[in-house]
Amino acid sequence: MIKALNTREKLLSHGRRLLWSQGYSPVSLRQIAKAADVDVALISRYFGGKMGLFDATLVDAFDDPSALATSPQQLMDMMTQLFVSAPRGCDEPSVVRMILSNAHDDDVGDKVRRLTHEKFYAPLLAIIGCPARTALFMSVLLGISVVEKTIKLPDYPAPSTAAYEAQLRHMMQAALSYSGETQ
Repeated sequence: MIKALNTREKLLSHGRRLLWSQGYSPVSLRQIAKAADVDVALISRYFGGKMGLFDATLVDAFDDPSALATSPQQLMDMMTQLFVSAPRGCDEPSVVRMILSNAHDDDVGDKVRRLTHEKFYAPLLAIIGCPARTALFMSVLLGISVVEKTIKLPDYPAPSTAAYEAQLRHMMQAALSYSGETQ
């Protein structure tokens, strides 16, 4: 029983790492099994296949402490702390990376976009109250991740610095202050 749980957890961990960072379609079952150091048939045994494994990686994916925020200011403070203190250089991809890697995928894109809307956008909208400001706020968070992980702009401040925190707060505040739509 313990060996089965260890195998399942290894598949889940390596599946999350690979499927979230490289995208669903480019990753094969063989890659996941090799990374987990198990037989490829065990993916079907434990998860019913690649889609079942991907679904299992999404179970707690959108659990976010920002959902506890009750005001835009508290949300901004929580997101700043989350981004400033996020571990860098680790092998475990973030939910933002999963969204960016999979939202366009033919096989899982609809699912990822639906979950992003339900679990990320809708809670932000409930706190912020304005669809345009919520979309801008979310764009700031996704954009920062792209700049930091993909584009790696040379003059962008290093994470965990005062300059990084100040720029992050400035961009989030600008999104929250947008007045082009009043609803």
